[in-house]
Amino acid sequence: MTALVVGADSGLLALELERMGEDEDVIVMDESAERLEVLEDHVADPRVWFMIGDAEVIPLPDGTVDEVVGADASPEVARVTR
Repeated sequence: MTALVVGADSGLLALELERMGEDEDVIVMDESAERLEVLEDHVADPRVWFMIGDAEVIPLPDGTVDEVVGADASPEVARVTR
């Protein structure tokens, strides 16, 4: 399973990591490189990936993730969700 967390929100990320298994990944996407860097400095979990992006145009291929957290339902969210 792969989850996409939209926004560098440590609370949402902590909740997702708590739910996820050892072999499941979380992608954190935010528009701000600075916010991602701050969060990345505090997260030492190999299941977490960070990327710059916007919920309006998610830079992932179709059907990449199993769930999206922190974003409203939109055609773009539907496109990247399996």
